Amino acid sequence: MLKNQNIFFILLVIFIGLLFVFPHSFISSGLGNTILTITTFLFGIIGGFYIVVTTTDYNSVKNILASETAGWISLHQNISIYDKQLADKFSLLVDAYVRRAFDYEIIDYTKGTHVEFEALQRMVRDIPLKNELSSVYEKIRDVMDEIIKSRQQLTVLGTKTLSPFQWFVLFILATLLVFSLYGLRSGELFFDIVTVAISSSVVLILLLIRDLDLYIWNEKTFGYDIFENVLKSVGQLPYYPAESLEAGRVNPSEKEYRVGTWLNFPKSLDRKVEIHKTN
Repeated sequence: MLKNQNIFFILLVIFIGLLFVFPHSFISSGLGNTILTITTFLFGIIGGFYIVVTTTDYNSVKNILASETAGWISLHQNISIYDKQLADKFSLLVDAYVRRAFDYEIIDYTKGTHVEFEALQRMVRDIPLKNELSSVYEKIRDVMDEIIKSRQQLTVLGTKTLSPFQWFVLFILATLLVFSLYGLRSGELFFDIVTVAISSSVVLILLLIRDLDLYIWNEKTFGYDIFENVLKSVGQLPYYPAESLEAGRVNPSEKEYRVGTWLNFPKSLDRKVEIHKTN
């Protein structure tokens, strides 16, 4: 997946190139100004509304994810107090859960980690009661209930906010806006600069809405760091999917970490996990 800045610069070059392709004033000023005014107004309203809606869902998912990952850390700490051997087993199950979560995007991972989550839930459910540590036992059950609640909320929010039809409308308005700008060009350098600048800004708005809709805005912190903190807290090495490293979506800051490489994707989700060390 191309990074936003790469897409932006590619389209910036294309927009500059279009200055030499389209003739000046190929749309009449009366018609062009009318179309430009209406499309700018509609694009501003609809684009702004989409940003508000996607940002609301994005912030909700971010907060719920923070609660869920904090829950795993708290759960491990309480199980460590309750039974050290169980905590070691729990650590391995959490590790498997987080590694599987990285196989999916944020909007899909709750569905994709059902098996791993069931194993964790079953282990917590089967913890025997120790009367002398009943308060810790109750805390473990309460934290697990909160994690279940968080996952249910993530399942509800784990879909794209905007439908294909809504994207189609947005693209039509963006295209009409850019087309009108190029059609009204007078040949003056300043007008050409404004045309390219506004066209590029329209692209940036579309990219922003896309990132918010897919929950990948600021994804290093949002989609990677919080999960890496869970792994570190339960005593496991940080883990990164090989394809995420190759795409430049994340750059590990740790001196020692694990990398998972597909063995037979997409037929199988199995990975070969190797430890990488940096000087």
